[in-house]
Amino acid sequence: MKRIDIAVLAISILCAACQPAVDRFAVNGGITGAEGKMLYLDHVAIDRVETVDSVRLGADGSFSFSQPAPEDCFDFYQLRVENQYLNLVIDSTETVTVKASLPSMQTGYTVEGSENCAKLKEIMLRQMQFMRDLRRTYDEFTGLETGVLRERVQELADVFKSDLANGYIYPDPGTPYAYYVLFISANGQMLFNPQADRQDARIFAAVATQMDMKHPDAIRTVHLHNLALKGMARTQPKSKPASEETMELFNSLVSETGLIDIELPDVRGKIRSLSSLKGSVVLLDFTAYKTEWSPNYNLSMRELYNKYAGKGFQIYQVSVDNDESFWVNSAMSLPWVCVHDENSLNSQYLKMYNVTSIPAVFLIDREGNITERPDDQKSLDEKVARLLAE
Repeated sequence: MKRIDIAVLAISILCAACQPAVDRFAVNGGITGAEGKMLYLDHVAIDRVETVDSVRLGADGSFSFSQPAPEDCFDFYQLRVENQYLNLVIDSTETVTVKASLPSMQTGYTVEGSENCAKLKEIMLRQMQFMRDLRRTYDEFTGLETGVLRERVQELADVFKSDLANGYIYPDPGTPYAYYVLFISANGQMLFNPQADRQDARIFAAVATQMDMKHPDAIRTVHLHNLALKGMARTQPKSKPASEETMELFNSLVSETGLIDIELPDVRGKIRSLSSLKGSVVLLDFTAYKTEWSPNYNLSMRELYNKYAGKGFQIYQVSVDNDESFWVNSAMSLPWVCVHDENSLNSQYLKMYNVTSIPAVFLIDREGNITERPDDQKSLDEKVARLLAE
């Protein structure tokens, strides 16, 4: 018999004990009417679906799965028996309990232990109803003009999209189920298409902004961020260039008075001055949060800020919203300096900086000198990089 040195064994046991425990989540419950059938737990990644566990169900249908908990973001899974499945979202080391029965597994199940999973069930049931409405519409319009059918299908899709956006995205864009809604499709087409629809691009941007704050390094965040930016680029109208007359007026004002300081309260009521940021390259931004373009716009600002904040770059963003509460809620989680002018469009600073339309940005070098007023966002990255290198 092979002998094992006690000292070596003790060290091995000690090393094993020192290994950090892996956080795990659990999915358990029961599925009746499925005796002898295989139940699969599938991981639904961005680009693939893979089975991570399975069990053959007994007479009582009970099951229990356990997997490593998501590390940097929520993740999606599905329970599957034959061609029926139900969706789950896992956000931590939670324990989710599911009870269902065949053949009504997809519609008649109950879920406990996760509000996100409960919301996902609501969404899935609404999606299935939408698909039934679509099939009925196709049946009713058989033989009629294609244009009439297309119009009716679009009406159904618009109502369903509005229901999803108002019920699950706008109330809290940072939730896993808000993310899930973005990728719902019908007949092979995404309901929310950020590459073709400006409103859809804004919705993607709103969710991406929240994901960027909550899960900045997650693969899903990067993927969504890229989709939102592409959609923003394709659907965002081009900024109007500043006229030569406007630039002459502005340059005259600056040459006579130097940098015009701004002193306004931030989201916590503290007075923040533009001049306090001297020593950094500053992007002075006049904007309004309660506009249709604001989510896309702040998404591009965040990308710029994330790229250069560690190199001495700052953003001083002046809101001229007339709804201060809306501004506070929107700006609370932004990482740069956000201030508000209660005078809204009558702001003296708009007049002093000769701002006639928003958004309007100015670049300020480390010495506190305004270097230029870019006409479009595409050139901002290059110009900021150049100022930082000086």
